[in-house]
Amino acid sequence: MGVKRVRRVGTTGALVAATLGASIVLTPSSASASGTWHCHGTQVKRCTMIWWDADADTFRARAKITDADGGGNYGVKVNNVRLQRYTSSTGWVTVRQADDNDGWHAISDLAGTSTIDPCAGPPNSFRAVAAFYWRGAGSGSETWHPNSATSRDC
Repeated sequence: MGVKRVRRVGTTGALVAATLGASIVLTPSSASASGTWHCHGTQVKRCTMIWWDADADTFRARAKITDADGGGNYGVKVNNVRLQRYTSSTGWVTVRQADDNDGWHAISDLAGTSTIDPCAGPPNSFRAVAAFYWRGAGSGSETWHPNSATSRDC
Protein backbone atom coordinates (compact mmCIF):
# COMPACT_ATOMS: atom_id res chain seq x y z
CA MET A 1 0.00 0.00 0.00
CA GLY A 2 1.40 3.40 -0.97
CA VAL A 3 1.53 6.51 1.14
CA LYS A 4 -1.38 8.88 0.60
CA ARG A 5 -1.38 12.57 1.52
CA VAL A 6 -4.02 15.27 1.38
CA ARG A 7 -3.01 18.54 -0.24
CA ARG A 8 -4.88 21.82 0.00
CA VAL A 9 -4.51 24.18 -2.90
CA GLY A 10 -4.21 27.77 -1.66
CA THR A 11 -3.25 31.12 -3.15
CA THR A 12 0.43 30.98 -4.27
CA GLY A 13 2.88 28.72 -6.09
CA ALA A 14 3.33 25.46 -8.14
CA LEU A 15 2.86 24.55 -11.79
CA VAL A 16 -0.35 22.54 -11.32
CA ALA A 17 -1.63 25.33 -9.13
CA ALA A 18 -0.91 27.90 -11.82
CA THR A 19 -3.67 26.28 -13.87
CA LEU A 20 -6.01 26.62 -10.90
CA GLY A 21 -4.69 30.02 -9.81
CA ALA A 22 -3.57 28.54 -6.49
CA SER A 23 -0.79 26.56 -4.78
CA ILE A 24 -0.49 23.17 -3.17
CA VAL A 25 -0.03 22.90 0.58
CA LEU A 26 0.27 19.59 2.44
CA THR A 27 -2.45 19.23 5.06
CA PRO A 28 -1.60 16.73 7.82
CA SER A 29 -4.35 15.19 9.88
CA SER A 30 -4.20 13.35 13.17
CA ALA A 31 -7.97 12.81 13.35
CA SER A 32 -9.91 10.28 11.28
CA ALA A 33 -11.88 13.07 9.58
CA SER A 34 -10.80 16.61 8.89
CA GLY A 35 -11.33 19.72 6.85
CA THR A 36 -11.02 23.47 7.09
CA TRP A 37 -13.97 25.81 6.68
CA HIS A 38 -13.41 28.62 4.17
CA CYS A 39 -15.87 31.42 4.92
CA HIS A 40 -16.84 34.93 3.96
CA GLY A 41 -19.56 37.42 4.89
CA THR A 42 -20.12 39.46 8.05
CA GLN A 43 -23.81 39.41 9.02
CA VAL A 44 -24.38 36.12 7.19
CA LYS A 45 -21.38 33.74 7.16
CA ARG A 46 -21.18 31.49 4.07
CA CYS A 47 -18.73 28.59 4.27
CA THR A 48 -17.62 25.53 2.32
CA MET A 49 -15.08 22.76 2.90
CA ILE A 50 -13.78 19.51 1.52
CA TRP A 51 -14.24 16.94 4.28
CA TRP A 52 -11.72 14.10 4.26
CA ASP A 53 -12.52 10.88 6.10
CA ALA A 54 -9.09 9.28 6.56
CA ASP A 55 -10.55 5.95 7.75
CA ALA A 56 -12.63 5.52 4.58
CA ASP A 57 -10.20 7.54 2.42
CA THR A 58 -13.05 9.58 0.91
CA PHE A 59 -13.91 13.22 0.22
CA ARG A 60 -17.25 15.00 0.46
CA ALA A 61 -18.29 18.64 0.02
CA ARG A 62 -19.88 20.42 2.97
CA ALA A 63 -21.45 23.87 3.20
CA LYS A 64 -22.98 25.94 5.98
CA ILE A 65 -24.59 29.33 6.38
CA THR A 66 -24.96 31.11 9.72
CA ASP A 67 -26.77 34.25 10.85
CA ALA A 68 -23.92 35.94 12.74
CA ASP A 69 -24.42 37.26 16.29
CA GLY A 70 -25.25 40.95 16.26
CA GLY A 71 -26.31 40.79 12.60
CA GLY A 72 -29.64 41.47 10.98
CA ASN A 73 -31.48 38.41 12.36
CA TYR A 74 -31.70 36.56 9.05
CA GLY A 75 -33.40 33.32 8.12
CA VAL A 76 -30.86 31.19 6.24
CA LYS A 77 -30.60 28.12 4.02
CA VAL A 78 -27.98 26.36 1.92
CA ASN A 79 -28.64 23.92 -0.89
CA ASN A 80 -27.24 22.64 -4.18
CA VAL A 81 -23.97 21.60 -2.53
CA ARG A 82 -21.57 20.25 -5.13
CA LEU A 83 -18.28 18.41 -4.99
CA GLN A 84 -16.42 19.32 -8.16
CA ARG A 85 -13.34 17.67 -9.68
CA TYR A 86 -10.82 19.53 -11.84
CA THR A 87 -8.84 17.97 -14.64
CA SER A 88 -6.92 19.75 -17.37
CA SER A 89 -9.08 18.14 -20.07
CA THR A 90 -12.52 18.94 -18.61
CA GLY A 91 -12.10 21.85 -16.18
CA TRP A 92 -14.46 21.79 -13.14
CA VAL A 93 -17.08 19.01 -13.30
CA THR A 94 -19.65 18.16 -10.60
CA VAL A 95 -19.12 14.58 -9.35
CA ARG A 96 -21.45 14.67 -6.30
CA GLN A 97 -24.44 16.90 -5.55
CA ALA A 98 -26.88 17.31 -2.65
CA ASP A 99 -29.96 19.47 -3.10
CA ASP A 100 -30.82 19.61 0.65
CA ASN A 101 -34.21 21.31 0.33
CA ASP A 102 -35.03 21.21 4.06
CA GLY A 103 -36.19 24.83 4.16
CA TRP A 104 -35.32 27.97 6.09
CA HIS A 105 -33.54 27.97 9.46
CA ALA A 106 -33.43 30.61 12.20
CA ILE A 107 -29.67 30.46 12.91
CA SER A 108 -27.76 28.08 10.63
CA ASP A 109 -28.05 25.38 7.99
CA LEU A 110 -25.55 22.67 7.11
CA ALA A 111 -25.53 20.35 4.09
CA GLY A 112 -23.14 17.90 2.47
CA THR A 113 -22.75 15.56 -0.47
CA SER A 114 -22.20 11.84 -0.50
CA THR A 115 -18.58 10.66 -0.57
CA ILE A 116 -16.20 9.90 -3.40
CA ASP A 117 -12.89 8.04 -3.55
CA PRO A 118 -10.46 10.79 -4.59
CA CYS A 119 -7.98 8.19 -5.87
CA ALA A 120 -10.40 6.62 -8.35
CA GLY A 121 -9.48 8.31 -11.59
CA PRO A 122 -6.70 10.55 -12.82
CA PRO A 123 -4.80 12.91 -10.50
CA ASN A 124 -7.04 15.88 -9.85
CA SER A 125 -8.23 18.55 -7.43
CA PHE A 126 -11.60 18.97 -5.70
CA ARG A 127 -13.57 22.00 -4.53
CA ALA A 128 -16.88 22.58 -2.74
CA VAL A 129 -19.54 24.88 -4.24
CA ALA A 130 -22.94 25.75 -2.74
CA ALA A 131 -25.95 28.03 -3.15
CA PHE A 132 -26.61 30.26 -0.13
CA TYR A 133 -29.81 32.19 0.68
CA TRP A 134 -30.77 34.65 3.43
CA ARG A 135 -33.84 36.75 4.20
CA GLY A 136 -34.73 39.29 6.83
CA ALA A 137 -34.00 43.03 6.93
CA GLY A 138 -32.52 42.44 3.49
CA SER A 139 -32.51 39.33 1.35
CA GLY A 140 -29.82 37.84 -0.80
CA SER A 141 -28.41 34.77 -2.45
CA GLU A 142 -25.18 33.64 -4.01
CA THR A 143 -23.48 30.56 -5.37
CA TRP A 144 -19.98 30.57 -3.92
CA HIS A 145 -16.75 28.62 -3.57
CA PRO A 146 -13.45 29.72 -2.05
CA ASN A 147 -10.40 30.23 -4.25
CA SER A 148 -8.91 26.94 -3.07
CA ALA A 149 -9.10 23.25 -3.80
CA THR A 150 -7.94 19.99 -2.23
CA SER A 151 -6.11 17.12 -3.93
CA ARG A 152 -4.72 13.68 -3.03
CA ASP A 153 -1.39 11.93 -3.60
CA CYS A 154 -2.57 8.41 -4.29
